[in-house]
Amino acid sequence: MTTTVNADTVVGGAIVTGDASGQLGLQAAGTTLMTLAGDAVTFNKGIAETVYTLAGTDIDPSNGTIQTKVLSAPVTFTESISAGESVVLMVENGATHTIIWPTVTWVTSSGNAAPTPTEKDTFVFWKISTTLYGAYVGSYV
Repeated sequence: MTTTVNADTVVGGAIVTGDASGQLGLQAAGTTLMTLAGDAVTFNKGIAETVYTLAGTDIDPSNGTIQTKVLSAPVTFTESISAGESVVLMVENGATHTIIWPTVTWVTSSGNAAPTPTEKDTFVFWKISTTLYGAYVGSYV
């Protein structure tokens, strides 16, 4: 479905603004929240990310870009991250239970080496092309 916006349009209380210049804006309650101009998107207010409690083992950004997992047994993680996507993963009990990661290129000051988890850890995963990268942010104990 394509909608052409050549002037202000009200949709469910939000105002979509646009003109012949190709600039598109989204406003609510008189405040511009977002502007799209050319190939750049400008966010004028905060971005709320979804926090997801990982029930299974698949790290998938469609569930939320911040995910948590409390381990009660050894775990083998898989991932469904596409190129250009990223996920923050917070894991509890990693020192108690073995973690097997998918194929990850770890970004560390000492080279490509998987981190040794503690009791509460934060990791960031992102994909470029077909390569999954991971970084250990640190412990949050």
